[in-house]
Amino acid sequence: MIEWDSTDRITLCGLPGTGKTVLADYLAHICEPNLLIYDPLAQYKGFPEECIYIPKSDSMAEFEEVCGRLCTRSNFVFLIEEVERYLGQGKALGPNAFDLINRGRNWGAGIIAVTRRIQKLSKDFFDLCQKVILFRCGLKSREYIADMTEKKVARLVVQLPEYHFLYYNVGEEEYVVSTLDLSEGGKLASDPGLTARAEKQASRC
Repeated sequence: MIEWDSTDRITLCGLPGTGKTVLADYLAHICEPNLLIYDPLAQYKGFPEECIYIPKSDSMAEFEEVCGRLCTRSNFVFLIEEVERYLGQGKALGPNAFDLINRGRNWGAGIIAVTRRIQKLSKDFFDLCQKVILFRCGLKSREYIADMTEKKVARLVVQLPEYHFLYYNVGEEEYVVSTLDLSEGGKLASDPGLTARAEKQASRC
């Protein structure tokens, strides 16, 4: 199961079709109404209007403006879809975005960063994350994941079946493989046997 605090920085990554967006939607509903989703693909449905922001472009200035508004709030979660567009490697952050990401915990701001291409995510942001949730990732992601977590984790995530994910607690340096059960409304199931089987399969590679 996923254990997290509302002020955590969380990275959620996976290839299309693996369950990443389904889980992100599930976590977002838990956070309602103290939530803002930055949704460039307009794919999050069923949320109150005040919980969704659909940007007009990939403009960093627009992202910075929204971060500035959030810096005046407290006790909320900011979920950022396609996060590599805004917190990508080599992208310069404005002062509002910098404060929100680096100091937001002080006023109760949590961040869930959702991406398909974790290798394009800023390592400065990743280094602040307390929790990492990894669905199956592409081979180009392996080196990045191994560098930021463990080589064993990198081997596992490129082989995960659909709707299986690896939950990595950065502080404890512990991980478990879980499933997203869509037949029961997005219920999460954690099974130590899944982790053992996944490790055994990865060891053959």
